[in-house]
Amino acid sequence: MVTMPDPHSIAVVLAVKRLDAAKSRLATAVASDDHRRALVTAMLADTLLAVRNAGVADIVVVSPDPGVEALAREFGARAVAEPAPGTLSPLNAALAHGLTSAADSATLVAALQADLAALDAATLAEAFDEASAVIAAGAAAAFVADRGGDGTALLVLPSGSPFEPRFGADSASAHRSAGAAELDPARRRWARLRTDVDTPADLAVAAVLGPGPHTREALASRASLSDATRIARISNAAGTAPRR
Repeated sequence: MVTMPDPHSIAVVLAVKRLDAAKSRLATAVASDDHRRALVTAMLADTLLAVRNAGVADIVVVSPDPGVEALAREFGARAVAEPAPGTLSPLNAALAHGLTSAADSATLVAALQADLAALDAATLAEAFDEASAVIAAGAAAAFVADRGGDGTALLVLPSGSPFEPRFGADSASAHRSAGAAELDPARRRWARLRTDVDTPADLAVAAVLGPGPHTREALASRASLSDATRIARISNAAGTAPRR
């Protein structure tokens, strides 16, 4: 007997580069390369924690890094090796490979940024629900733009869809032009989902929102506060925390 996936189920794919090459722009916000790697690992762990707690059907992590693969398994995710080079960018090729790998486990598949330090399960589940409704109404795909509005935090597709991920520079515009429906285009909601961390300024915003437990521990593991954390504390004391 063949078991069919739940009609509202979703599988989530994350693509992660080697940890020793990740997030070089955070170098000025941390004490050392070891701390940068620890912070990147912590942000991935908090992203995986939120995804797992959102009750998804499957989690797939595509990475060439054995450390990332081991961490993925700790959170119940499947680790998948990167595909051979092709016509897509390395990131989009990895995501497309993961989306294909996850297609049989759910009715919807999602590509999600892996550095969402402040993400929580409730925010993610709400975005999934809206994406599911939009796709059920006929959209080819649905996406959530990042905090700045140019990038993409989340892309949701029907399983087996030929729609290709277009992450990278101006990906929000690229996804929109390809027929994906933008969720909450005014960007009034889901700050925790939209805040991917690439720079010290991004880290400051995530710190104000309230990062997950692994990121909090990584930020607290050094005696001297990073510039990003100082900025976050000043902003929080002044009551300027961004909307959740």
